[in-house]
Amino acid sequence: MTLLSLTLCAGCMTQPAVVVKSRTIKLEIPAALLAPTCPKVWVKDGGPATTGDFVKRGDVNEAGVKCREAKLSGIRKWQKGEKAK
Repeated sequence: MTLLSLTLCAGCMTQPAVVVKSRTIKLEIPAALLAPTCPKVWVKDGGPATTGDFVKRGDVNEAGVKCREAKLSGIRKWQKGEKAK
């Protein structure tokens, strides 16, 4: 038993052990940045029929793009540790 203990100790001294501990960190994006609050894409059966339809479609789609870009900007700030507005 004494010989075994000395052998184990000798092995520890010649080959240092590396201890690695894994840890999972789950980050959650704030709900306000994920909420479906942006306008949906403009849709009309048969497509746009009048000039007004084209204007409305452009306005709705532009508002949606701006809203989604604002949310992405908020997520980017959140990832950097800044407080999103």
